Amino acid sequence: METNNTLDFVGTYIIPMITAAVGWLVGTRKRKNDFLQDLQASIDLLSSENKKLLADITSVNAEIVAVRKENEELKASVDKLCSENSQLKEEIRQLKDKIHNR
Repeated sequence: METNNTLDFVGTYIIPMITAAVGWLVGTRKRKNDFLQDLQASIDLLSSENKKLLADITSVNAEIVAVRKENEELKASVDKLCSENSQLKEEIRQLKDKIHNR
């Protein structure tokens, strides 16, 4: 009878405690590995997004340089046209003076 009570005690309390402890240890390791995999996936995602944004920034910077160059060329053209316009105004003034003097 004593052996029967001992087996019942072992079967009822000891074995479930041991399996719970083993399950908890295995589950802890799995949770840590899953957490590390999730972190690595997040890092990979952020890295790819960063690479994409860096490529976009490089492209936009190249466009800005091209626009600035075009802007400088346009400013030079405007300055040249203003100068020509001033010369033409002066010629028109001189021609009007000649017409009035005759």
